[in-house]
Amino acid sequence: MNRTELPQTLRRSSKEVQAAFTAAHEIAVRRYGEGEEAQRAAYGEIKQSFELVTDHWVPKQG
Repeated sequence: MNRTELPQTLRRSSKEVQAAFTAAHEIAVRRYGEGEEAQRAAYGEIKQSFELVTDHWVPKQG
């Protein structure tokens, strides 16, 4: 997944968040196939370490 394919909130986020989502999405696609289920799984994975603040993702504190 390249940067232009990322959703807007991820494009506005750091490269760390983008890399984490891309890696999670690749794993999810292998498991579930391309589509909404893979997207949901990838978001679920990044929500463990990052949170959405207004229009971009940041590392969780604490």
